[in-house]
Amino acid sequence: MLQGTGSNTQREALRQQALIEIALLDTPPEREFDALAKLAQRMLGTGMSSITLIDPERQWFKARCGPLAAETPRAQAFCPVVFETEAPLIVADAKLDRRFEASPFVTGAPNIRYYAGVPVRVRRADGDTITIGTLCVLDERPREPMAADLEVLTELACLAEALIEARAVALRAAENAEERRVAVEGLERERRQFKQAERMADMGSYRYDIEKQSTSWSDGVFAIHELPVSGGVPTGEIMNFFPETDRALFRAAVERVLDTGEPFEMDADFVTAKGNARRVRCSCEIELAKGKPVALVGLIQDITERHGLEERLRHRARTDDLTQLANRAEFHRVLDARLREARASDVDVAVLLIDLDGFKGVNDRLGHAAGDDVLRRVAERLRASSYTGCLPARLGGDEFAILAPAACDGARLSAIVQRLLHDLEIIVDGQSQIARVTGTIGLAWSREAGQDRDVLLRHADAALYAAKRAQKGTAQSYSVQVGQATAQGRRVSASKLAPK
Repeated sequence: MLQGTGSNTQREALRQQALIEIALLDTPPEREFDALAKLAQRMLGTGMSSITLIDPERQWFKARCGPLAAETPRAQAFCPVVFETEAPLIVADAKLDRRFEASPFVTGAPNIRYYAGVPVRVRRADGDTITIGTLCVLDERPREPMAADLEVLTELACLAEALIEARAVALRAAENAEERRVAVEGLERERRQFKQAERMADMGSYRYDIEKQSTSWSDGVFAIHELPVSGGVPTGEIMNFFPETDRALFRAAVERVLDTGEPFEMDADFVTAKGNARRVRCSCEIELAKGKPVALVGLIQDITERHGLEERLRHRARTDDLTQLANRAEFHRVLDARLREARASDVDVAVLLIDLDGFKGVNDRLGHAAGDDVLRRVAERLRASSYTGCLPARLGGDEFAILAPAACDGARLSAIVQRLLHDLEIIVDGQSQIARVTGTIGLAWSREAGQDRDVLLRHADAALYAAKRAQKGTAQSYSVQVGQATAQGRRVSASKLAPK
């Protein structure tokens, strides 16, 4: 543990006091924190991750993934450095870092080589933020540090801080409830609202009085609508903040609440009074008095940033980084969905596998940068308007795939293949050398594969390699009747490409 005097000692005392106040140490596992640690591990592709709290003698893991103990001594650990400096830390290779090369966590289990961690902070009553722990990822192998690692961890740390703040708010509310014990009905309403707020990181609450047909908002709801509190609730215009589709869904959900008494939550698009687009989460439930419904109460939360993060994460998980085409997992996901539809309606689905000829020579003679440029050029051509309705994907290396449009007949597929064979001819000129890349295509239909994804891809792969044996830069279609791929040259007919 780093030693310090004066202001450092005072700061350490403040951090320890803040840690005591949130009462999170030595608490049981909680699903939200565990999910956050797993998300960090998955996003950064490391073997370990943790949400760590630091007390005077130890580091204790509120959530952990990988071969980490429940707690370890603070001395010679990584997270205490982030805790004490209150700044992010990346260690590319701990065995080459003087601070950690002799650490027992490096020389022995869990054999840490790579570490990236950011502070997790809480806000104190005086408005100051203080570090109480870290969100970090670790790995048994060294790796090149990337700025994006800290950016992702910083965004996820914001979520961890929101979870801790919601938990702290819940703790304070419970203490206040014990002290006051007043207004049973009011406390019951606040308890329900607070429970929802704890789950949704409270942004604002509303209450609709059924008898008076009047609505009241908290200040947070006015802020989400970008309306002044002094102007009052715009009762006649409330639903106009939602687009028509979401407006109808919201109204139907409220009607179900009134009919069944079951609460609901829904996410919706939203446009503020100033015309700003937002994404919000709405909840609603019935407030009872003497067993009768008297009001609708709920929360509305601005989740625009969270929604954007989720969309970015979803896009990243489904997209090949180099070409920005769908990756293998996304291609399989869409293909599986199309095959389910095909099984239900007895239609045929066509898949084309593409292998680039001469690509290895580009890498060997002109370098990997030239090879990457070829892959990007291929991707750009596969996104052309002539392939509208197709789903192009990069499966890995120089292997691509295309899922043909729904209800694609042999004539249209023939045109697509002819166009592909032309578009996949690429001339690469660099370093006073010229290289030529072409594409060989294997085609298969889902009916011949029994609407089974693995069989369908095996058929297309067999057709692809048969085409390569016959002549590179050509296309072939798999034939079930003869039990092998049948050769087709560069000019492929509609009848030959149609399913047998």
